[in-house]
Amino acid sequence: MRRSARLKVLGVVTYALFMDYLIYGLIVPLMPYSPAGAISEQNISLLYGCYAVGVLAATPVFGLLGERIGYRKTMVLGALLSAVAVLLFLLAPGLAWLLLARCCQGAAAAATWTIGLALIAEHYTEHRVRKMGYALAGGTAGSLVGPILGGSFYELGGYALPFTATGVLVIADLLLRIFALPPDRLSTQGSADLPALLLDKSVLLPAIAIALAAFGWGIVEPLIPAQLERAGTSAATIGVLFSLGTLAYGLSAPLVGWASENLPVRWVIVGGVIGMAICLPVLGQVTGVVPVGVGLCALSVAFAFALNPTSAELGNAVDRRGLSCYAAVYAVYNIAYSIGMIATNSLAIAAAAWLSLGQILMGAGVALLLCVPLLLLQDRAAKPENI
Repeated sequence: MRRSARLKVLGVVTYALFMDYLIYGLIVPLMPYSPAGAISEQNISLLYGCYAVGVLAATPVFGLLGERIGYRKTMVLGALLSAVAVLLFLLAPGLAWLLLARCCQGAAAAATWTIGLALIAEHYTEHRVRKMGYALAGGTAGSLVGPILGGSFYELGGYALPFTATGVLVIADLLLRIFALPPDRLSTQGSADLPALLLDKSVLLPAIAIALAAFGWGIVEPLIPAQLERAGTSAATIGVLFSLGTLAYGLSAPLVGWASENLPVRWVIVGGVIGMAICLPVLGQVTGVVPVGVGLCALSVAFAFALNPTSAELGNAVDRRGLSCYAAVYAVYNIAYSIGMIATNSLAIAAAAWLSLGQILMGAGVALLLCVPLLLLQDRAAKPENI
């Protein structure tokens, strides 16, 4: 494929991930103002749960559809689900409709992340980690823009304006997926080798690393803001701190790509997990806005080293077997990350009633270190340079 065509694929996927995170971040500040009625903390938690249910339920479906009907068609289905979700959020007359909107949003994210990453893997066999990092940076940008767009547009024009503006962006996303992605090339390979691939260490070990990365980052999201708020930090400042961490993650993509191209990928991933294991206890001990901000940035960079190379390694696992079923292995990526996030958010909230922040993050760091030997298990199917 020509370089210009591959760049189109990278651009479309990057924008798709940007839109996914933008919608996710847009919802957070707007739900209390929904015409559907007052949203209690319990209902907000239920909304988060519905998103996770949507992701987990739809990911295997879209992984299968990607191989059966093609990547472009499946990406288009994801954009249509995003449009439905935005429309439901705008017009929902009650909580049940909001829950349905959240499930549609999760299903749309499943399509975008499963098939979007598969498209990058399919079209970039060289410099795969770096290109994955650029695409993931699109999600980073969306997570920065979403809350700002939601809050500022609400102030300008009320509840409807942010969703109307987002609807226009979703239509652009849909048109890009239809007209800029290459025509589908359905695989003629049989599915006999697929179970063996999904159970191969070259897939299972990156999946473990993905879950660990999600665990390491997910444990701080519900705890650090509460700790800062108790210390008198404003909501705006907390938002800035997490935005800086997100920015640090995005800016580290070229460095992670360089390391993955010049060092064994396995050791880059292990280094990222160890880095997170070190940052978490430190973050649990520091106080003050600046130290916490520095700690979040350091954790975000370690998170990039742990997560970004795994996305490329899953594509490498498909290549080593001479297959082209990228959607199937990126369904594994989505499921592993979702499970990690669901488990750690629940664990963090439960542990907060019994342990201090420092104790929780110390325990999380120790847990990550204890799992490092799993990432060092030898994969006999892998080529030496990928170990």
